[in-house]
Amino acid sequence: MALLDDIRALPPEVLATQDTQAIADALSAGRKKLVPTEIGNGLILETIGLTAGNALLDAIYNAPEFRHVKPLLEQGRLRVDSPLVRSTLDALVPAVLTQEQADAIKALAEQPDPVDEMDVRRVCWSDDGVWQI
Repeated sequence: MALLDDIRALPPEVLATQDTQAIADALSAGRKKLVPTEIGNGLILETIGLTAGNALLDAIYNAPEFRHVKPLLEQGRLRVDSPLVRSTLDALVPAVLTQEQADAIKALAEQPDPVDEMDVRRVCWSDDGVWQI
């Protein structure tokens, strides 16, 4: 039902086209999913630059509450798709990171999650070829 609800929430002019690819494209715009992604020191430096990366790593390495994060970063095994890691990055804004830098690190675990046109077609058209939206 969620796909049907998402389709019905689209602007009427998109639905009026009865173009299932256009509908799928509209639903897919900006849609992302998290994928398992491990990062380490080097990828942090590459992603947000040397100055910001060093500031973040210094904050992590010098704070007792992050003592178990250090080995994960050194081994390239910190899961940036983890809700805990993502919320912690946000919590470091603005003291250590800008929101753009936190978002750049979090984006490493994001990839497009397009809606399949055939799924839209199955919802919008009946087996008899009648538009159902």
